[in-house]
Amino acid sequence: MINGHGNNLHAYKGKIKYDFSSNIACNHKSAPILKHLETKLSCINNYPDPNVTELTDKIAAFHGVSPQQVLVTNGSAEAFYLLAHLYQQQHTLICVPAFAEYEDACTLYRHELSFAALNDFPTVELSRYKTVWLATPNNPDGYFTDKAVIRTVAEKYPDTTIILDEAYAGLCSGVHATSTVHEPSNLISIHSLTKLFAIPGIRLGYIIADEAVIAQLHEMRPPWSVNALSQEAGLFIMDHYETLLPDFKELKVEVAFLVDAFAKLEGITVYPSSCNFFLCRLSKGTAADLKAFLIETHGILIRDASNFRGLDTHYFRVAVQSREANEALIVAMHDAQSKGLI
Repeated sequence: MINGHGNNLHAYKGKIKYDFSSNIACNHKSAPILKHLETKLSCINNYPDPNVTELTDKIAAFHGVSPQQVLVTNGSAEAFYLLAHLYQQQHTLICVPAFAEYEDACTLYRHELSFAALNDFPTVELSRYKTVWLATPNNPDGYFTDKAVIRTVAEKYPDTTIILDEAYAGLCSGVHATSTVHEPSNLISIHSLTKLFAIPGIRLGYIIADEAVIAQLHEMRPPWSVNALSQEAGLFIMDHYETLLPDFKELKVEVAFLVDAFAKLEGITVYPSSCNFFLCRLSKGTAADLKAFLIETHGILIRDASNFRGLDTHYFRVAVQSREANEALIVAMHDAQSKGLI
């Protein structure tokens, strides 16, 4: 997945003017975080707290759980690989389309993999699986599975562990539940502090799970996994959480604007989303060809979504940007249509 990820601007050597490939909030408020970190650079002269104690306590209080139920990680990716390791060589179901890192992590740890459509999740017989992986809202299509439905399924199958990626929960119409105190013990949730607050270079996430699970994960991870600057960023975010959130109403307006414009383009199927990103499918041509054209001709980067299991070469994902950027993308899409790429 590393080579097919969005926001890989380094691969295009200054060609990109507008990046629609990254589903980070375009109207983020990361500037205060960066300013704060400038005052904390001296922390790199010492080893970080290997147990991330202070940040763990703040996250636990935020969610209404005990610190023993929280493990701060080096981004969501470390969480995926730790959990795949914990449940290695088990029979696993992944709900698709899905972020490829779930499958990559499980393949590394020799899981027996099966796949099911995400919208079928509430009705799938899960008793044969040790773990089930899904996201809400889902990447790349923004499909939302209600958390109450997921809890009900978890309670129905107590011997199956449900691993829930909630990295984009805060970008789904501004809805982000803070309390996980009443979660079933077989429901594990993975959270990201990089998407909502636009600091993906920091790599910072966390797992909330039953205390026994967290204790096992502590034993498996390498020491000093979360560096000192990441911990400082997390502390600042948790202390200023509400003031650092992006303007969700503004994001919603831009999503509606861009979805409407794309829907008017013949040859594109648009899948509306409650998030700041949405999925599209070309009726002809490939996402790779469209992506190459937009880069070379307009300096615009979209996300080729063909490496999401369950999708083919016609799918691409777009995350809304500023109105100026969104209008530039619309012009570029009309140009692509005139060249027969759509």
